[in-house]
Amino acid sequence: MLTASACALAVGLFACGATEEGEDSLFEPLAPPGTVRDVPPDPPTTVSTGSTGSSATGMQPMAPAQMPTFGQEPSEGTAESERQPGACRAALGVSPSPETISEVLVLLNTLPKPTTLECFLQALERPLNVYFTSSSYSLQPAPEARSPRTFLQRGNLYMSIVLGGAASDTLEFGYRLVPNRSIKAEIAFPITRDLTEETLFDRIARTDTTTVCGACHISEGREDYPGFPEGVYASEIFDPYENLEVDLETMRAEAESCDESVESARCGLLSALFENGPLVQGTLPGRQ
Repeated sequence: MLTASACALAVGLFACGATEEGEDSLFEPLAPPGTVRDVPPDPPTTVSTGSTGSSATGMQPMAPAQMPTFGQEPSEGTAESERQPGACRAALGVSPSPETISEVLVLLNTLPKPTTLECFLQALERPLNVYFTSSSYSLQPAPEARSPRTFLQRGNLYMSIVLGGAASDTLEFGYRLVPNRSIKAEIAFPITRDLTEETLFDRIARTDTTTVCGACHISEGREDYPGFPEGVYASEIFDPYENLEVDLETMRAEAESCDESVESARCGLLSALFENGPLVQGTLPGRQ
């Protein structure tokens, strides 16, 4: 378990994960494998960016135009020549540019199962806004600067992965309701069954009102939110530390020099990230 001081040093943490490294139970799928559907499921209703209803905080979510973003927005789409041979692609009619957690679930549920993290990264539309941090104090810690925690952002949605260590099979979400507060969740790969808004928080929930994220993120609570029948968990975010930032070109060099015969999992994630279209270096907005 991280100490309170470690929590205070956490960098840019918009979501959170396991409380102790090496606790195997936190890195298992949400449930035993289910039956893979022959036909992709119909997409659920996309989360609205409208009113939160009876939110515990009484705050309204920010519209995408109000929220600071980094990098640039996607253009016409990723050219086939820019993709890895055989790379995963979004199903017809499914957005490869998710801007809400529900849109991510639709994309994940319609990718081939068992769905790997590499497959998900390959399917994301480019240009893709990225930010790398070498912080080892978050609950999705970077084991070293060459395998940083990596944020992927579009609109109010911030997703993060880490390129090595015990949390390298997880994807974390942070959907910003307001500049200093976000919905947080986490899933583990490979995914063997469909994910839903009702089960999304099973991995991190501790009680009806708290999650493992609350160990570091203050003002955590459960709130009503459109599209989530059981509500969501939301809490404060942290400001990033600029001195821990790793630049895009440094990571591009890591991708080019990665030895798959030595680090197959790490190289696979780097390839999925860098070999499927352009990435854009960005700055990670903190509290406003």
